[in-house]
Amino acid sequence: MSEAFTKSGTSIPFIGLGTWDMQGSTCSSIVQEALEMGYRHIDGASMYENESEVGKGLSDSGVDREEIFITTKINTISWTPSKGNGPPLQNKDIVKHFEKSLKDLQTDYVDLLLIHWPKFETNLGDMLEILYKLKDVKKIKEVGVANFNSHLVNECISLGFKDIYCNQVEYHPFLSQAKLLEVMQDFEIIPVAYCPICRGDVARHDVILSLSEKYSKTPAQIALRWLYQQKVVSIPKTENSYRLRENIDIFDFEIEYKDMLEIYTLDRNQRLVPNLEINELEYPFD
Repeated sequence: MSEAFTKSGTSIPFIGLGTWDMQGSTCSSIVQEALEMGYRHIDGASMYENESEVGKGLSDSGVDREEIFITTKINTISWTPSKGNGPPLQNKDIVKHFEKSLKDLQTDYVDLLLIHWPKFETNLGDMLEILYKLKDVKKIKEVGVANFNSHLVNECISLGFKDIYCNQVEYHPFLSQAKLLEVMQDFEIIPVAYCPICRGDVARHDVILSLSEKYSKTPAQIALRWLYQQKVVSIPKTENSYRLRENIDIFDFEIEYKDMLEIYTLDRNQRLVPNLEINELEYPFD
């Protein structure tokens, strides 16, 4: 079972299963298999259009709901893989859409609800107010954000929302998030990394391959352990049973400090996920 990071009484396992781009029975079976294997953290989103499949996997696993950390995300920009980028979701519809997520996931609550992208009909304060009202009625345990840069994290704090649980962003050895991580550390916001193995690119870099040989671990395990030693939660996505087990097996070794530093030098500003037409003048990347 994955180790966990605890904040405000809520524990989030350091390794979770990402479910982006998983569909149909494959999605359900991988979620079920992950939970049977010992995963206790499943990351989803309404934008992924697969929450009913994730819910089936959760149910079929037989694991008690209270043992599982479930994350989902509010789709504020009405963007879906099948339909493209639409207008921002109306604030009055957000609760209705979230209730659908709960129904699809077959649960009465989620452990973490995130604003998926920093683009809304009105403003950040209004969006956070809606999410915190859901927390007040115990439909969610914690409120977080995703794809927020340091400017937006500071804006959350300046608006008075000082207990943002986490910020989920793209982070891997080829994309530095040093500035953002420093700001998040100041406010005790947990960093969660998606694309933590850069969609397999870590297995094609000589430095990672060399460290893989040194520690008798796979390149993916080196990357995930590197993140873990920074106290960063990771949500690698895989539909492969072998990779599923590999990704959670990172707690029996430690990367030496000098090797950690060497991995830091691999930054090449390689960003895999586009900003979905978010105005970069208003929300520039760090």
